[in-house]
Amino acid sequence: MHQIDMMIKKRHFSFLKCLFFCLWVSSAQASEYCLSAEQQLENVAEWGITAKIIDGDTIHLQDRRKVRFIGINTPEIGRKGKASQPFAKQAYRALVKLLKNNKKVGLSYDQDKKDRYKRLLAYVVLVDGQSVEQALLAQGLAYSIVIPPNAKHIDCYRAIEEEARKSRLGVWQLPENQWIEAHKLSSKSKGYRFVSGMVSAYSESKKSIYLKLTPKLSIRIAKKDLPYFSTIDFKSLQGKKLRVRGWVSRYKGRQSIHVRTAYDIEYDEI
Repeated sequence: MHQIDMMIKKRHFSFLKCLFFCLWVSSAQASEYCLSAEQQLENVAEWGITAKIIDGDTIHLQDRRKVRFIGINTPEIGRKGKASQPFAKQAYRALVKLLKNNKKVGLSYDQDKKDRYKRLLAYVVLVDGQSVEQALLAQGLAYSIVIPPNAKHIDCYRAIEEEARKSRLGVWQLPENQWIEAHKLSSKSKGYRFVSGMVSAYSESKKSIYLKLTPKLSIRIAKKDLPYFSTIDFKSLQGKKLRVRGWVSRYKGRQSIHVRTAYDIEYDEI
């Protein structure tokens, strides 16, 4: 059984309701989803020494390996004349502060250990067991994301993220990071967005499934990602109000919000 499916079946509530339970939990309740410092240290597979900090979610080690943090995404620092995204430099500085006197970092892994850029994918902790990913999420300087099949700590990360969102910390102050109705989304929007809307139609192409929200905007699910949606019957979603998070772009002439796993879809099952 796939890891994501196993995690889903372990929950006491229905999958999607439990997934977004963090919308109502307090920070004390949220902590029940997260490992303690001692547990974080027990999970460390190896230790490394930080040589360079690239941005809020990427570091280089002294052994020349590039490490991309699993489960979070921080705003991009501008390169080659491009402007930095809002809060990118703050995320970078926050990571510098975390690692300034703690260059030794512990690495633990999920199912995929490398990304398409050959970077090492890891969860990173300090010598005292503090999670670097959790620290950035708590400050509102990172988004929690799932790049399948790596989803080991998503419940913890989503709960911490929601606390930062409710407190309007960091990136959660920005208009583009608020929930927006599908018909209000600009045709020029791109990047990671949070969108709600009623599914009016279901359709398929050779490589994708589409859930139409407006005449100009659809949710897109790549068929290669269907194993990560085993709990969802897409055809049954017609007429239902959804909240989704994913990457908005233009794909084959149409605007779509690309959703990678069932963790990124919320709807009322009743």
